[in-house]
Amino acid sequence: MGNRIEKIKNYNQIILAIAGTIGVLFIFFAAFFVLVDMSSSFFDNASNNNNGVLATEKTNQLQKENLRKQIISFNKIQVIDSVNQIFLIPVTQANLADAEKDNEVLGLMNTKSIGRSYDKFYGNIYNNLILYYKFTKESSIIFDKRISIEEFIIHESGQNKYVVIPASQIDSNKDGYLNEDDLQELFIYDIQKKSLHKIEAKENYTTLKVSQPNQSNDLVAHFGIDRNQDGVFESSTEPMIFYHINLESMKIEEFIKTEQIEQLQSLLEGK
Repeated sequence: MGNRIEKIKNYNQIILAIAGTIGVLFIFFAAFFVLVDMSSSFFDNASNNNNGVLATEKTNQLQKENLRKQIISFNKIQVIDSVNQIFLIPVTQANLADAEKDNEVLGLMNTKSIGRSYDKFYGNIYNNLILYYKFTKESSIIFDKRISIEEFIIHESGQNKYVVIPASQIDSNKDGYLNEDDLQELFIYDIQKKSLHKIEAKENYTTLKVSQPNQSNDLVAHFGIDRNQDGVFESSTEPMIFYHINLESMKIEEFIKTEQIEQLQSLLEGK
């Protein structure tokens, strides 16, 4: 009888040991897959951050080798003037998985290129904007230089319409791409006059947002100030300021005078 009980105890211990081992292995593999998933998300985010229009340094190097890494693409269209039937078409880019010779026919015009592989594209980072006039069947390209546009708005003032465009021309953070992480300049395109204006601000200003406040016809720009001038705006440690945009002069006008800002600073410091 005693031997039988002892055998049962040994059997139970073996079962518990096996169950424990399986449990440990399950936890190990679960942790492994969690780490894989986390690392995948990390690298996906890194790819997202390194996305946009290739900076001039990269395109210069590609040109030396007669190569290209991006080709133009169109992914949306919108009507901005229904009466005059004016369309706005943003121009984006497809990222080639491998650089190709720049004398090859573009994929969007070459049906033999269907099998070509492309990198993932994240978000809407545009490299130009096109206006199409349906009645005359004409189109005009807004920018004649390399640029990166994350977003734009259509602003109406009376009978006039404007395309308001925060955009970057310089790879200020030196990551090899023109995108929303670089300091943003501000451009306004007058649709009626078909003219583009650059809104001059201080060199270390970056356009955060342009909007029309509720119950107002004003166009207001919110700028971040790259105070340490390192080419990157840090919202947690660097200041911001609002300006009114005068659409007649195409210049920014202060809401708060410099001497008042100095007064506020003195109050903040307890002087």
